[in-house]
Amino acid sequence: MKKWLCFILLFSVALAGCHSRKESPYNRNAGNEYELFLSKHIFAACQNINEPFALYSLAKLNKSPSNNDPHYKVTFVNGPCKGQTVWTTHVILKTEPVSSSEFLPRGTALLRNYWNPKEPFDQEKTDRWHIGIVSNNERVSQGIVDLAFPRDKNDFAPAREGIYVHNVRYVVSPEIKDVRTFIH
Repeated sequence: MKKWLCFILLFSVALAGCHSRKESPYNRNAGNEYELFLSKHIFAACQNINEPFALYSLAKLNKSPSNNDPHYKVTFVNGPCKGQTVWTTHVILKTEPVSSSEFLPRGTALLRNYWNPKEPFDQEKTDRWHIGIVSNNERVSQGIVDLAFPRDKNDFAPAREGIYVHNVRYVVSPEIKDVRTFIH
């Protein structure tokens, strides 16, 4: 009887082990694919270059600057300049996503998706980006951050919009600061 009981116990443990689903360490959901897509590209100024309201699009980095030439050679992969290859110094090399649980201090410069889709990770709407400045952070816990979009360094009453947090990104490299000078 003991042998029969041991056999049933071992068989049930083996059967349970075969049916358990193991999680892959590489969980490939839509969010990870979106982040992977953005991390393989840089953002380069496409229109209104040298202006605070410049339009950025995703680009492929073809050539980094050298000691003699500070320009990057990039090819735009989407947006209004799709397919164009240009030499520029106006690039954003690295960005990171923003979480709705993070504190965003007023004056922080963020890169925002122009389309602002309600559904995150809509790759059809990732071709136009602008730099915005956090003007109000009271709704971050609700998933919305209020951004100001200054037109120049003297614009103290810029356009303001509420943007979904999943449509903004920290600019890690190079560091970008607010172009305006505030009197506190």
